[in-house]
Amino acid sequence: MADGDSHGVASSGADHGWQKVTNAKKLKRQENKAKAGEKPSTTTKSSSTSDSKLFQALEEEAADRRARREARIQAALAGDAHSEEDSDAENERPVQAADETEVKKAKVKKPKKPKVTVQEAATAIDSSDLSTFLSDISESFAAVPDVQLLRCADFFGRAFSGVTTASFAWNKILRETPLVKQMEIPLCYVPEAVTKMLSDWLAQRPAEALAKFILWILKEVLDDAHAHTGAQKTVKAATPQTQRTKVGILILLAIIVRRKPDVLQHQATSLRNQFQAQDQLPTLVWVYGQAAQGDLVVGMHMWVQNLLPLAVAKSSTPAIRDTTLQFIESVLFANLKKARPILLNGVSRKGERLVPAASLDSVMRAAFPVESARTKAADRFQAVYPIIKELALSGSHNSKTTRPVAQQLLPLSLAAISQDVEALSQEACTNFIWCLSQNTDCYQQWEKLHLENLKASNRVLGYMRQEWKDVSPRLAPLAKLKKTLQALRSKQKQALESAQGDHELEGQLKIADGHCKAILSKLSSLPGCASATITLAACAAMGYGFYLLSPGQNPWQWDGWVLLSKTHFQGFSLAQ
Repeated sequence: MADGDSHGVASSGADHGWQKVTNAKKLKRQENKAKAGEKPSTTTKSSSTSDSKLFQALEEEAADRRARREARIQAALAGDAHSEEDSDAENERPVQAADETEVKKAKVKKPKKPKVTVQEAATAIDSSDLSTFLSDISESFAAVPDVQLLRCADFFGRAFSGVTTASFAWNKILRETPLVKQMEIPLCYVPEAVTKMLSDWLAQRPAEALAKFILWILKEVLDDAHAHTGAQKTVKAATPQTQRTKVGILILLAIIVRRKPDVLQHQATSLRNQFQAQDQLPTLVWVYGQAAQGDLVVGMHMWVQNLLPLAVAKSSTPAIRDTTLQFIESVLFANLKKARPILLNGVSRKGERLVPAASLDSVMRAAFPVESARTKAADRFQAVYPIIKELALSGSHNSKTTRPVAQQLLPLSLAAISQDVEALSQEACTNFIWCLSQNTDCYQQWEKLHLENLKASNRVLGYMRQEWKDVSPRLAPLAKLKKTLQALRSKQKQALESAQGDHELEGQLKIADGHCKAILSKLSSLPGCASATITLAACAAMGYGFYLLSPGQNPWQWDGWVLLSKTHFQGFSLAQ
């Protein structure tokens, strides 16, 4: 027992408490192979070698740990506190180093630059310096006006470089400021002397160069406005360049468009095709407003060409409709008494109508929708519809300016009449009658479209029949109408013969024939009455004239003639 114990203690001392685990079955197989003359596999050797190395490393680490612990105990017993602290510091140094890397250094705050307002930057511009600068670039780049304009833009960019979005938030101004007040921003901050000097200089630049310059400025301003929308606020670090605004070139744009609004008018198609995003609309409306300040007719043209199509489109939103109506209400028609004669004088320029027939039709449909779909926007469209109609139909009767409009409006009116909306049909019928009164070729148009739009054509005939007293003077002379009605009856007769079995078509054809008969009867009775009246008046005049020449003769034995003649001669003698 003692030997066993001593053997166990000796073995435990040699192995330091570790015991090697073996597999009896595996050892038995290896012995059998050795007996058979086979060598053990290399896999077994490598695994046993790796195991021994692993245990050796663990043993060495444990020995080091025990040595350090014994050293600390001895140092504590000897009262050497410094040695213990050094040892602990040595052990904890990696942890402290890691902690130090995690501690962030306190950032030194840079002094904030003072905010510069648009008014302060504009006031700082010296008119004499600006005059010298404009003269220099005009002489240096006399052959390249594009470079002159870019240098001017660079000058104003530097002049307003201190203005940031904090002091001039363009998107917020467009969103929260009424449209009428927007028109004056930021030009209201610029001294009048600077504005006039710059306006006169820009007016001398070629129109083609100004047109390119306007498009370039618009792109710059719209890109800058998009960079400062709410979607971009998530960006953590913004460069100083993106923090500044484009107020300098915005002022240039306002001055150019006010002084030369026709340049913008010629770019209407390019603006409509190039800038279509909804978030670009407020800035574009601001630009159109600047044009309206310079020329009201150009402002109306931009509304008709670029804003109205957006408002009446199927993809339109209440915000777009509100902006479009706000522009015409508060900018164009703010003072209708003053604006009306200006707009009427510009209804046609170089053969182009200010309000084309298609635009009138769009406004009419927006003003008279189905009652179930009527909104406040429809009421606002209805309020501006009369002046829009006056501008669209203005011109001398049956003149070169109105005849093309009549041919364009007639098929649109027929299409509107077929919409089964009572108010819309009534208004479209009045426009249809106007077309017939302005251009006799419209009667032939009607003949061609009659059977294809039979239901709408019947409504026109019914309107004529019901409102004959008002319609007949407008269509005089009525010979063309009579010929057209006879042609319609002929077409209806042929269609009725080939429409057997189609009860709806037969019913519409019979209604049309009834209307044509009724109107033709009015037309046939009108000349008879007129001729009878004229004949009677002529006979009476001839008889009275004969009696005046021969007052003593009374072939009809009518005392009235004698009495009248006596009264006549008595009055003649008194006058003498």
